[in-house]
Amino acid sequence: MSDLITQRGEAPTSKPQRVRVIGGGLAGCEAALQLASRGFKVDLYEMRPVKQTPAHRDGHLAQLVCSNSFKALGITSAHGLLKQELTMLGSFLLDSAREAAVPAGDSLTVNRDIFSESVEKKIAECPNITLRREEVTTLEGDCPTLVAAGPLASDALADDIFKRLGGNRLHFFDAIAPVVEADSIDFDHAFYMNRWEKGETADFINCPLDKETYTEFVRKLCEAEAVEPRPFEKNELFEGCLPVEEMARRGYETLRHGPMRPIGLGLGNNGHLWYAVIQLRAENKQKTLFNMVGFQTRLKWGTQKEIFTMVPALRNAKFARLGCMHRNTFIESPKFLDATLRLRPDLPCSQGIPPTWFAGQITGSEGYTEAVATGWYAAWNMAQTLRHGVADPLPEESCIASLMNRLVEENENFQPMNFNFGLLPHKMEMKKKNKKEILAEQAQKAVLAWIDKRKSQF
Repeated sequence: MSDLITQRGEAPTSKPQRVRVIGGGLAGCEAALQLASRGFKVDLYEMRPVKQTPAHRDGHLAQLVCSNSFKALGITSAHGLLKQELTMLGSFLLDSAREAAVPAGDSLTVNRDIFSESVEKKIAECPNITLRREEVTTLEGDCPTLVAAGPLASDALADDIFKRLGGNRLHFFDAIAPVVEADSIDFDHAFYMNRWEKGETADFINCPLDKETYTEFVRKLCEAEAVEPRPFEKNELFEGCLPVEEMARRGYETLRHGPMRPIGLGLGNNGHLWYAVIQLRAENKQKTLFNMVGFQTRLKWGTQKEIFTMVPALRNAKFARLGCMHRNTFIESPKFLDATLRLRPDLPCSQGIPPTWFAGQITGSEGYTEAVATGWYAAWNMAQTLRHGVADPLPEESCIASLMNRLVEENENFQPMNFNFGLLPHKMEMKKKNKKEILAEQAQKAVLAWIDKRKSQF
């Protein structure tokens, strides 16, 4: 790593510029290494082990807290395609993941300790990175900053960000509903309609259930096994955001008077109100993804699939994301970040602080590979902006750009999400049979052409 400064990009003709990266997780480490490889002097701040979080075991960098899998490898899987793209772009942490890989079929699963050791070795051997084991409590500073503080940012830093962004702009406990791929919905058992037909266009997809199906649906929810919350997540729920299984346990009629109420949605085939209806709301502008309104849940993922596919319209549903509820810290990115993950300089919250970028789960991205991707992307655009005065985003057809566009596009119900094929630009009439192959080829070609024009930097 001693020659890292000359590996990529243009070596500065003057003294290297100093930048600050907050957070030694996946996004922060990838960002630090990318910035260092482009000639910047990086102060990488990680508060552990001086100050621990409730979820981490120790002070190692790039620690995998939950699963030890980076998921699938094949390019016809969303995560496989995203990893292939990051490989083409020169991700340091994917190199470490491959060094630490253990047998796991067609997925990239790692030995956690070996992976962390590999990342720490890269950081330690890089002359352009200074690792500082201390807590950062404010965005104020004397150099450009990249915030990758993760979903468990320290209370002091979270409070500072909260105060800058305003009252309802930072969330501490997220409740995520399942998201369904639009072309997997059975429209023989579903229809478009807004409640009371409000609005100029019908934006909601409605999935009705008859009494028999609803009764069995509620019974299954009541009996289903949920994921046990971690100790620091207990008692975090509030009445306005209960898990759907908890609502079901409060009484047979609870869901019919809550997220599954049928009023305002016309009459069923028998001339009476539908017995119960699940509404799906568009998750993205392309309307290729729809979330199940009010269906935040702590059920195990396999159980979710089993129960939710009882709904006639969802019998063959493909879930781009399943529901979960956990403590998290993420900003409302669509309101505050531009397409390069920079805190918009025109906003009042940017006054009095240096140019600031965000990466990792604090942006509203979910997943290990996504964290690495946001770290790479924020660092790339930060480097381009600081050196040339303008960012250099990836092409829209790429996986990373598609994920970033989802993070920053206008969204009144913004919630974290993994990368999935539904985010890639495509036509709704595309044939299902080879859709993934076509989208994968489209994304790879676009990224290779983009890299080819910037050969000296890769």
